[in-house]
Amino acid sequence: MTGIRPGSFLFFRQFRKNTTTFPRKSSLTSRRRCGFLRRACSGVATFYAHFTLEPKGKHVIRLCDGTACHVKNSVPILEALRSRLGVTEKNRTTPDMLFTVETVACLGACGLAPVLVIDDEVHGQMTPQRAVGLVEEIVAKEAVQ
Repeated sequence: MTGIRPGSFLFFRQFRKNTTTFPRKSSLTSRRRCGFLRRACSGVATFYAHFTLEPKGKHVIRLCDGTACHVKNSVPILEALRSRLGVTEKNRTTPDMLFTVETVACLGACGLAPVLVIDDEVHGQMTPQRAVGLVEEIVAKEAVQ
């Protein structure tokens, strides 16, 4: 990647331990100290799935839209989640920062299609009703805390 000196990825790795969100405007001092340009930082943040330019919710829901999941009706699941949470393709995170809904190309669990992952927990043979039910369970647990 151009604009990044060797060893600068240590910065990104350390950064990953603390947060996954890159600020839109990194300070010039930080960029100089770490040896990368703004466009290089943006390139890393948008290329690697573990980084983002926008903050994510406490609970991240990743819905597979790969071939097997798509053929087995992942789109109605996505529509149900978006409807329940009031999010869109552009605004994927709820205003209370509790949920982020994302689609991914493949989760590697095609035999369980359609599949979604909530906070690194895989849920297979998903339906719109089950997906909304999982969200409701999380909402109920969060209300108790």
